[in-house]
Amino acid sequence: MINKIKRNVPIFSQGQDSIWLDDHLAPQMLAAHLDTEFDGATRNAEYIKRSMEWLTKKCPAQDFPQLLDLGCGPGIYAEKFFEAGYHVKGIDFSELSIAYAQESADGKKYDIDYQCGNYLAEDLGSEQYDVIVLIYCDLGVFSSEDRKRLFKKVNRALKKGGRFIFDVFTLEKYKSFEAAKTWQLEENNFWTKEACLHLSAQKRYPGTNTYLDQHYLLYPEAVKEFFIWETVFAADELLAELSACGFAGSEVFGDLHGILYTAESETLCLVVEK
Repeated sequence: MINKIKRNVPIFSQGQDSIWLDDHLAPQMLAAHLDTEFDGATRNAEYIKRSMEWLTKKCPAQDFPQLLDLGCGPGIYAEKFFEAGYHVKGIDFSELSIAYAQESADGKKYDIDYQCGNYLAEDLGSEQYDVIVLIYCDLGVFSSEDRKRLFKKVNRALKKGGRFIFDVFTLEKYKSFEAAKTWQLEENNFWTKEACLHLSAQKRYPGTNTYLDQHYLLYPEAVKEFFIWETVFAADELLAELSACGFAGSEVFGDLHGILYTAESETLCLVVEK
């Protein structure tokens, strides 16, 4: 165990466990997604409302009817897109989130096509969608190779003139970052039900804008390991990658409300066209 903790974790390697699939953490993550009182696993209700106002003006349903929501979670945005008149498909890795989304849609008689799967691995089809969204900075979890692979898949899945809209964190988010290592006893909280020793570390990988939030939960007869990756971006580097993957026109904003992007913005939102 000591050797495991001391080792240098290769960038973007996967921990042995997943917060989205863990028996205790998966329900915690679903609850966090459904709590829209503050910015947690999803953004607060007012932010979502303003985002939808801007997104539906940017890509009206009558002009962009077929919409794909990547990383749709429990369907918070998917349902709002459906209510706004779009034909919606949502893909998410979490079985628990998709089950919740499907049950909610069934109860409201919303005809939303939900699929449980890894959208990086799934076939997104060819020229099927008018708009594809990837909301709340999910892009940062991917390596540069996987990110480019996703861009190509999205480009292929969009119709000519279709738009890809996503947001990411910028360098400003981590301007005060300091590496840290902590340990504490945990019980009956977000991380665990049973008592355990929780070791965590936060680090930036030298020469990159990639950060690792690393967690080990030590129980008497088991160890859980979670790696949470995040890359932050500058607009120019993303636009260059998108152009190389076949996208043409592009617009840069400060967030999903369509505000002006500045050097102080902690997020940026890109609207790119095939």
